[in-house]
Amino acid sequence: MSDLQRKRIRLPQPYYMGFGPYFVTICTKDRKRLFTIPGVVESLIAALREQSGRFAFEVHAYCFMPDHCHLLLAGKTAQANLSEMIRRFKGCGAKSLRQFGIFYAWQKGYYEHILRSGEDCASAVAYIFENPVRAGLAKDIYTWPFSGSFVLEWRQFQPPVAKFVPPYKASEGRDGRNGGEELPPRENLRRTDNPRRRPKAAPTSGTLYN
Repeated sequence: MSDLQRKRIRLPQPYYMGFGPYFVTICTKDRKRLFTIPGVVESLIAALREQSGRFAFEVHAYCFMPDHCHLLLAGKTAQANLSEMIRRFKGCGAKSLRQFGIFYAWQKGYYEHILRSGEDCASAVAYIFENPVRAGLAKDIYTWPFSGSFVLEWRQFQPPVAKFVPPYKASEGRDGRNGGEELPPRENLRRTDNPRRRPKAAPTSGTLYN
């Protein structure tokens, strides 16, 4: 395993504040298949709704797979704090899962990628919604019960032609279209590629997909 995979890469806190948008992946501890029961996932969606509202984030897309979840988030203010929002979501979600007898639900850390001006947000949304289809768990994006959006009429969403590939796949020549889901390394990895370039602020929700 490369030194890059073993090292936790942290950018200065200002990189994780503001409008984003942010593509986020959070895995379960030891990749256990915890997110298969509707009540379990519904409790996590409720925690996501509560904490995203509390920390001024729009949730443009979410998808809970059996052992991980993907999110596309956009801050609504310059003070929106991604690190704090994810920390509170994981804590609140872990607390709610105890009623189902699930303890130590999350892998430490998470992966995030700040979408830049040249990257299409609609393609990132499509990547998230298409996750169950690539994994062979659903025939199309509309039949998976654990996907959604808090700001879009997502069942009317039409995936664009352009494809989004998370950098942790693109860097190894994987395009994510060959079935299954290859996730970031198990180590406590929290990284954003190309740390030398500060991304531009995201457009408002009304122009995010223009």
